Amino acid sequence: MRPQQKPPQKKEEIKILPLSSAIDYELLDCGGRRKLERFGKLVVDRSESEAEWPIRISKREWEKADWHFYEEKGKKGTWTNKTNAPESWEIEYEYHDVKLRFDLKITAFKHLGVFQEQAENWKFMQRELLKLKGKVKVLNLFAYTGAASIVAAAAGAHVTNVDSVKQVLNWGRENAEKNNVENIRWILEDARKFVKKAIRRGDKFQGIIMDPPAFGLGSKNERWKIENDLQELLQDVVQLLHPKRHFFILNTYSPKLPMQKLENLLRKIEGFPTKYDSTVLGLKSASGQQLGLGNLVRFSK
Repeated sequence: MRPQQKPPQKKEEIKILPLSSAIDYELLDCGGRRKLERFGKLVVDRSESEAEWPIRISKREWEKADWHFYEEKGKKGTWTNKTNAPESWEIEYEYHDVKLRFDLKITAFKHLGVFQEQAENWKFMQRELLKLKGKVKVLNLFAYTGAASIVAAAAGAHVTNVDSVKQVLNWGRENAEKNNVENIRWILEDARKFVKKAIRRGDKFQGIIMDPPAFGLGSKNERWKIENDLQELLQDVVQLLHPKRHFFILNTYSPKLPMQKLENLLRKIEGFPTKYDSTVLGLKSASGQQLGLGNLVRFSK
């Protein structure tokens, strides 16, 4: 799940995902509140509220895209196709000794099944997993189609993947099967409820990944608003971190929770470290633009 809008970002804060990254993706251009992207073999033209500057390459090149998405209400919209491109296709990810394939699909929303900027976090996660010895347990909350879970599992972790939407869990299972990855528990549940149960069980995880939306509904229509609910959830989540060895990744995409407000919130969390990396995760286009895609906080021990 993703919110409709993201917070405004300063260019100097953006952590750029290199074009030569581990994922078969390229941001070709962005501007006019849209972005032109190559995912594997197909080029996609989608809306992007943060790209408020003019485009840099010709409109003719934009018109050549295989798929174009136009929003209607909220995040829903319509896809148009002028090239007879397929409605589903693959994208590859490769880093260190992990090589994976993910199925992308045209849906009623603008998202395709993978948030490509997260490859920066997947690489961080793999490097941290290499440092950990013995059985390593990773928890992925608000996991969407579980790409991070599959990367972690392929790197040897035992993963618990939690999301409140059955369709995206099934999508994740299909991608796991495609890659012969089996060491993932797929949990259909509200993240807050799962975490409270895990605390009562005394569960501990060496890695925790959180990618909460600005607004969402749990598996039983529990309402989530990041500006109201994140603090309590984080207070619970830190209790699940292994005390001696762990890593933690948090992404936020809400205009109601800019970085300064997020850091103020983190200072109120008992047990949250005072030292951590915080930045804006983003992409650099082939045309030279920098596009911020949300706040990132992470640390390791």
